[in-house]
Amino acid sequence: MNKNINLYKKIPEFNGFDWDEVKEVKIDKSKEQLISLNLIPEKIIVRSQYFIQNIKGALPECYIRESVYDKLLEAADYLPTGFKFLVYDAWRPKSVQYELYNRLKEEIKEENQDLNERELNKLVQEYVALPSDDNKGPSPHLTGGAIDLTIIDQNGKQLDMGTAFDETDQKTHTFYYEKMLSKKELSEVEDKILKNRRMFYNIMTEVGFVNYPHEWWHFDYGDQVWAYVSSKDKAFYSISSPDLRWTKSF
Repeated sequence: MNKNINLYKKIPEFNGFDWDEVKEVKIDKSKEQLISLNLIPEKIIVRSQYFIQNIKGALPECYIRESVYDKLLEAADYLPTGFKFLVYDAWRPKSVQYELYNRLKEEIKEENQDLNERELNKLVQEYVALPSDDNKGPSPHLTGGAIDLTIIDQNGKQLDMGTAFDETDQKTHTFYYEKMLSKKELSEVEDKILKNRRMFYNIMTEVGFVNYPHEWWHFDYGDQVWAYVSSKDKAFYSISSPDLRWTKSF
């Protein structure tokens, strides 16, 4: 490990996350470009999950804003020797956002047929942001400031974070195991999960990311979620897209 921080300090609880308030954050729009995340395998491995899972419109590569990329490289220097980041998703085309939102909505609707439309949408938005290509309130992944990732060890194995990526369960809430610890003694497995989450959270926040509290894997920098969680006056990332010569429509 190249730097010293307290990797295992308690994750703070974040209550009252409100998407309506997030969308009210002003954006001082940056012209910073999106760049590929797949060019430094010594620190970052990319596995574009929605492309792998054949989600319509998903790209085989992951792209991110340049400053977010720099922050991620900085964070990688805090990882234990031989460990790397595994990126699931970063910039996301609006077609993919719609597809994910609608699929999850149908899943939840089938399992909770008593919910009205407002209640249904609220539950969906715990895990998938409302699709929006409005420059004043875009979906976070459409800005290039949001990233979904985890940590892999020196043997290429993902650290146990308690759930798989994209599960829609209370256990995905970043603070879940902290809350469990406050109520009972953790098992050996649960304690390991908590330590893994703490290390992940503390490394990412050390370099300036914020965590979306409903998903242990989701971090933001520069977008409205980042500004809201960190109490900044403005965000600086709005809608963007990679500069691909022959593909202009996403």
